[in-house]
Amino acid sequence: MQLRHYVELQEELAINHCKLAVVSVDSPEVNDALRTGLRASFPFLSDQERKVVKLLDMTETSKSRGVTAMPYTFALMPDLTIHNLYCGYWYLGRPTLDEVRMDLRAMLKIVRPDFQGPVG
Repeated sequence: MQLRHYVELQEELAINHCKLAVVSVDSPEVNDALRTGLRASFPFLSDQERKVVKLLDMTETSKSRGVTAMPYTFALMPDLTIHNLYCGYWYLGRPTLDEVRMDLRAMLKIVRPDFQGPVG
């Protein structure tokens, strides 16, 4: 999923007390410019030195490009445990907006037993 799709989703998520964050290997200045250009209200964090992506083994090494960070999407529970993980290295591995909504609905059912979800 492209970042602009998350921007489309940000207001919907805010109503439901959900948070988004982006972590990239770009510099803070590049992240700030991208965030401003997208009109995103969620934070863009920088892992410019690739410490986190290496620690989490989210890299690929090739002769032509060196160490490349692979794009992942995490759906995290309130205690920050991973509910779902998408490896977007191949474009089709990235979650759709509907998949993100389904993850959020499933997590809500876990943390709020009084939530029944859609009827019918």
